[in-house]
Amino acid sequence: MRTNPMTRALTGVVAALLVATVAAGCVRLPDDGPVNVTADQQDTTLDEGFPYVPQPPQPGETATEIVRHFLDAMTANPIQTSVAKQYLSTSARAAWNPERRMITYADATTPTGNTDVDVNLIEANQLDSRGVWGGPVPRKDARLTFPMTVEEDEWRIARAPNAMIVSDSWFASSYRQVSLYFFDPTGQILVPEPVFVPSGEQFATSLIRGLLRGPGNQLRGVSRSFIPKGLTLDLSVPVSSDGLAEVTLQGDISGLDPETVELMTVQIAWTLRQDPSVKRVRVTVGDTPITLAGEGPDFDVEIGQSYDPAGVYAYQDMFGLRGGRMVNSVNGKETRVSGPFGQRDYALGELSVDLAASEVAGVTRDRTALLLAPVAAETGRVARPIVSGATHLLHPAWDHADRLWVVDRTADGARISYVQGNRRVPVRVPGISGEDVVDFLVSRDGSRIVAAIDRPGSDIVVTSRVVRRDSSIRASRAHTIVRGAGEQLQIRDLGWRSPTEVAMISAVTDALSEVRTFSVDGSPDTELGDTPTELIRENVVRLVSSPNADRSAWVVATDGSVIELSPERDVSSPVLGIRSLTYVG
Repeated sequence: MRTNPMTRALTGVVAALLVATVAAGCVRLPDDGPVNVTADQQDTTLDEGFPYVPQPPQPGETATEIVRHFLDAMTANPIQTSVAKQYLSTSARAAWNPERRMITYADATTPTGNTDVDVNLIEANQLDSRGVWGGPVPRKDARLTFPMTVEEDEWRIARAPNAMIVSDSWFASSYRQVSLYFFDPTGQILVPEPVFVPSGEQFATSLIRGLLRGPGNQLRGVSRSFIPKGLTLDLSVPVSSDGLAEVTLQGDISGLDPETVELMTVQIAWTLRQDPSVKRVRVTVGDTPITLAGEGPDFDVEIGQSYDPAGVYAYQDMFGLRGGRMVNSVNGKETRVSGPFGQRDYALGELSVDLAASEVAGVTRDRTALLLAPVAAETGRVARPIVSGATHLLHPAWDHADRLWVVDRTADGARISYVQGNRRVPVRVPGISGEDVVDFLVSRDGSRIVAAIDRPGSDIVVTSRVVRRDSSIRASRAHTIVRGAGEQLQIRDLGWRSPTEVAMISAVTDALSEVRTFSVDGSPDTELGDTPTELIRENVVRLVSSPNADRSAWVVATDGSVIELSPERDVSSPVLGIRSLTYVG
């Protein structure tokens, strides 16, 4: 079993309608899932760039040409399906449901056949009707079969897949990844859910349409919306030249209390702030504008900072160990903390500080025990053990609810638990528990667990969602979001770079390390080789990062030197030799 020093800076919209069309009905493709978008958006421009209007069917086209041109017609710009429908038979056109999903592919074989035309999609992935990334299409479903028929002496497609089928390059130029902002089940912190939406003039409209649909049943217990069910958007969300977005909703909110109205507007503002043209928002339900205390009918898009999933409310500076004692590190200057860990050497090897920087958990150097103490001196408060007799404790993680997440690498694999108050509660995380976990993260919003797992040949990164029902906590089955692509991946450390992005350090050689950043949903840029990377000519063993974009990210080499990643700020490096360098979380 491999040992690994680690660091943690913990944390934590738009399920955009695939307004563009997401095609319908193939026998050999799975077609389950909700359908909630308008099938034919021929009059709506949702993307920009070079216009492309595909040609309709031409007289005398062969069956294979019809299929090839049908696939091409789905890459219209602006996005629309009116031309693609013309390649379908009358009955297929009525049945075609372009809302189900989107399938993207790196390449496709030339259509072959006559009465049945086959196409194989190469490296195909899928998104659901909300724009949520679904990962690879099963190989058996990447072979599409189009039954053909003859209408008015011309070949037409008798059945078509329930999916918008487009190339990766078209998808990358027409869609962008954003987040749909919901709340945790307690309404205390925002939870971003990554999705893809069409870019372009109707971007703000797509964001709000996605938000109104809610998080979906699959996220029950993970996130919730305070926007009442039944509210619908009246046409679109116009944005004026001075940045005012007008959200006109239809429905009834007469029974909502002021707190719910506030949370509802926070969701709308955080979702719309991803459109750089939006500066202020006006929400009207029926003919009645929603007003917030001190804001009036127009409110700033930056409201709700206290709900930030990146934790801008959290303590922003770093901590570490110097000579066995805990210090606060601010812009290269160190101060011993006044609490127990700053006044005495407790033989600690790791520190994990809660978001408010009031409590600190320390892992002993032999990694068998976990101690808890106040950061600052408090009368009558001393360090106390909260875990003892462990095998190999990893760096613990705090979430916004003051839960301290603990992973012990035992001979039987990882055992996961959290400590809250005086209780330690075991949590089974399928796909992580019992595995050889190299490193793990918990998002500040408490909704995600990300873990690096040691596998023969190449490590992987997996993620699980934390489900809260009443007072109980469980976790969904973890799924893989990063794996080596034709290479041996040796992961050294993980860290948050935003509430939905993780940075990973891996060893290239003994003297060369690589830092890669990827999305928690495993979407396109997560494929290694396409992911943003940074090479460091050092043997890096630790990553020090925060989900707050205003904080610098650092790496620590085996010689103790600290290097800033992508330096953009005028900050001084922590002093050489500091150990267990960490942000809160």
